[in-house]
Amino acid sequence: MTRVDYATHESIVAGELQNLDRTLLAFSIGARPYLGKRALSTAIMSWRALKITPSTAVVIHLGGFDDDPRELWDIPEARDFIGRFAEKTQAHKHPAIDPMSRNLLLLCGADPELHARADMITKEQALEQTNEFFKSRIKE
Repeated sequence: MTRVDYATHESIVAGELQNLDRTLLAFSIGARPYLGKRALSTAIMSWRALKITPSTAVVIHLGGFDDDPRELWDIPEARDFIGRFAEKTQAHKHPAIDPMSRNLLLLCGADPELHARADMITKEQALEQTNEFFKSRIKE
């Protein structure tokens, strides 16, 4: 049986030990309606406090927009929050970020020098790409 652990931003920032060896980390940067300065600073501090190992794979998550048919980069509130998170953390440059999360960060303005494209793919293609990335990280 797969063991699922979790940690809050507060526990990470407080320095509680996290075992990120051979881990898929779903890193939630926040959730609507709590996307203010405090939520952003907590997500940034939490990201900076993580001790990501070479075998950790990270997926970026932003919650609260499931009922909105638009993509996150097309929602001004989400795009702004994600873009400010990426600008402060440079998370889009971290090798542990899965390619789709990296593209999301770029589409939200993480690096104005880089122009990302959104090529819509099937759910199956997305899962296949993500699984390949996770496998490559776990082997390291």
